[in-house]
Amino acid sequence: MVRSMTGYGRSVGMYGSLQLTVEIRAVNHRFCEILVRLPKTWGMLEEPVRKLVGQFVRRGRVDVAVTVDAGGLTGQGIAIDWAVAEHYVSAAQEMNERFSLHTPLTAKDLLLLPGVVQTRDAAEADAEQASEWLLAACREAAEDLLSMKRKEGLKLQADLEQRLARISVWTEEIGQMAPLVVDEYRSRLHQRMAEWAETAPFELDAQRLAQEAAFLAERSDISEEVTRLTSHCSQFAELLGREEAVGRKLDFLLQEMNREANTIASKANHLPIQRLAVEIKTELEKMREQVQNIE
Repeated sequence: MVRSMTGYGRSVGMYGSLQLTVEIRAVNHRFCEILVRLPKTWGMLEEPVRKLVGQFVRRGRVDVAVTVDAGGLTGQGIAIDWAVAEHYVSAAQEMNERFSLHTPLTAKDLLLLPGVVQTRDAAEADAEQASEWLLAACREAAEDLLSMKRKEGLKLQADLEQRLARISVWTEEIGQMAPLVVDEYRSRLHQRMAEWAETAPFELDAQRLAQEAAFLAERSDISEEVTRLTSHCSQFAELLGREEAVGRKLDFLLQEMNREANTIASKANHLPIQRLAVEIKTELEKMREQVQNIE
């Protein structure tokens, strides 16, 4: 199934005191490029998020933005390192005994000593426990993105199939006219050469003239180009049904089809065929614009 390169996915969820919002935007790009923006305290999850989103994207530039709202809990959480505090108390008691001091060590004194009090942002504290939740939210947003890409892909595929059908019909018509082109061209050449021979001031080699006429007539033969164009149409239709990323292959085929149409238009000195070749080229140009949006 064809998938579009453009799309948008979003997921919002509450995890403890945090509200996580994941937004994924995908646009056209020659290769697959995934950019992840996370809050500073969540930076260690950048690579896991990139790998997860990569499972849903085959080509294109993808921007993943994760925002965290701590629900107004922007203050500092306080934690006491009791082991450090006990060391300080033991050291103070030993110093009092050794130097016969009677100065008590208060709780206020302990709180001012380095290492006893540790602070951390509330969002950071929750983030340590929410990595799985974040990845789940990213997966939900990526699935939303994929759904949109598939819906858009169905529209692109339907449009391409319609245009391809018209090109196939026109190619068949050209194929039916192709043998007549050679015969008509050969007849015109013989007639003109005969007329010229009557007025030529010297005798012409009839056999050589016939050979030259046959050679020029063969140069107007477009049967090979028609065969290749028909084959390209079949390959294009087959690619549209694949699950893999086919955008580049489709673009290459369109270039080849356009080349065959150009050759047909230039070789066939036949107005109806030239008109059909122009119609084919017009459809190919529209198809190429659509293919630029396919993964």
